[in-house]
Amino acid sequence: MGRDTNRVWDPNSVRHVHPAVWPQWPFDSPPEVRERSEPIYSIFSEFDLMISMRDDVRLAADVHRPRAAGQKFPALISVSPYTKGLQLTEVPIGQNEAGITEFWVARGYAHVIVDCRGSNDSEGSYDDKAEKEQADYVDLIEWCAAQPWCNGSVGMIGCSYFALAQLLAAVHQPEALKAIFPYDAYTDMYRHRSTHGGVPHMGFASTWFSAVAALNLTSGRLGDPSGLRNMFDEGLTFSHPFDGDHYWRRSPSPHLDKVNIPVYFGCDWSFWWLHLAGVFTGWEEVGDVPKRILVGPQPEPRRPFGAYHEETLRWYDHWLKGMDTGVMEGPPIQLYLRGDGHWRGEEEWPLKRTEWTRIFLGGPSGGGEGALSFSAGGGGERTYSPDVFGEDWRLGGPKLVYRSEPVDEPLEITGPLSLHLVARSTAEDVDWFIAFMDEAPDGSARMLTRGWLRASHREVDESRSKPGRPWHPHTRSVPLTPGEEAVFEIELVPTCNVFQPGHRLRIEIASSGSVIERPGYHEALPVKADNTILEGAEGSYLFAPVIPSA
Repeated sequence: MGRDTNRVWDPNSVRHVHPAVWPQWPFDSPPEVRERSEPIYSIFSEFDLMISMRDDVRLAADVHRPRAAGQKFPALISVSPYTKGLQLTEVPIGQNEAGITEFWVARGYAHVIVDCRGSNDSEGSYDDKAEKEQADYVDLIEWCAAQPWCNGSVGMIGCSYFALAQLLAAVHQPEALKAIFPYDAYTDMYRHRSTHGGVPHMGFASTWFSAVAALNLTSGRLGDPSGLRNMFDEGLTFSHPFDGDHYWRRSPSPHLDKVNIPVYFGCDWSFWWLHLAGVFTGWEEVGDVPKRILVGPQPEPRRPFGAYHEETLRWYDHWLKGMDTGVMEGPPIQLYLRGDGHWRGEEEWPLKRTEWTRIFLGGPSGGGEGALSFSAGGGGERTYSPDVFGEDWRLGGPKLVYRSEPVDEPLEITGPLSLHLVARSTAEDVDWFIAFMDEAPDGSARMLTRGWLRASHREVDESRSKPGRPWHPHTRSVPLTPGEEAVFEIELVPTCNVFQPGHRLRIEIASSGSVIERPGYHEALPVKADNTILEGAEGSYLFAPVIPSA
């Protein structure tokens, strides 16, 4: 099951009963499915329904259901501020994420697509995923379950915002919500979305706010734009630089132990800049419920969202229709091995057979290039000098580059990982930008994952930290003493890669990111400084999850 690099995707084949989106299964070959819902129904649609919430605010919804008089079906809810009408188009933008209606309704599911309060055709003021919006999720679930066309079982469908809504709904335990499939869902609004390591994720904020504004504020339909404007004002001015109540109220993570229904998490390895970390924190933080994970390659095409619909169908046929699909058989975690091109099942995360390994930063002192080594060398140091007035500042430079020797045999690194950075700076605060890459023999490099940390946010809560996952409270700023050595434990987003013979491990260290990396661009501190990295046995190292070969 490899990527078809010669295929030209026809957008007219995505919104289809058989969506031409890859992948559809988290396996090298499709599994045997003993029972499945077949595409036998045509679609009956009701547009622009106004559904009353508990506070009498009405939400606009389009309901698409099988044309089968007198029959009852499960409902799948998709809710967001992304314009319900957009979700039925082939437009390949990042907000076309509710899932393929033509796939679901033909197979005996009602698809209910809703504009959340304060967006598009819905009433009220946008609540940015807080208490009122979460209460709306519960009310929508209850409304669907009570409809004469519904069998009383409700799920939810869609990725990103639509997936986040699934987790936020589940923590309230609505009785009719029987299972969810949150694909692409961060769980910690502060750490996964708004900031990374205390560094404002402004590339995402500006890109996402622009998209939401275009979808909501240009048509003249929205009755009350105040909630959206407040979100834009707070987000673009970075009004909440520390973790706290503002983020906790909008994050599933503090409440995931309340989830009491089956959950299937999913994401792709390239989504390290937003959703990937949520898959693994979600897996660890939900309670003792049936749960599964898939983490795969980047879907093609990525939008409209149609990836893994076949696997999702197995999930919902099992939990909403009681069919014998086999979805709970086999290992609960399916990982796509980058660099190898195959799927592998696992029983736990992190993997129990992990060999936690220190890979040291070193090499001859001086210059901008050093070495990565599995054995510590002598203690040297290396300095780079970011200058906000320099030509390369806004392109992510200058940076230090560390490379290993080419590996002789396949080397797998799978799991959480961190950089133990020992450094000093002439500034009172500085940002650390870390890139971890797979460098091919021809010198080209493939990004695997990143990590970030604002130096003044370096405090670590050891009681909440785990191997490869230092926990930073992010509740206050502690300036550096210029010129004084300090230790920075920098978490990188989990990754999975097999370095093939002849390839090198590569780490890059900088104090800014490139403006062309949107939406992954970060607002770095505009300081001119000399930053010195200490190397060798007492210096800096990558703490990596090496997986022994079978």
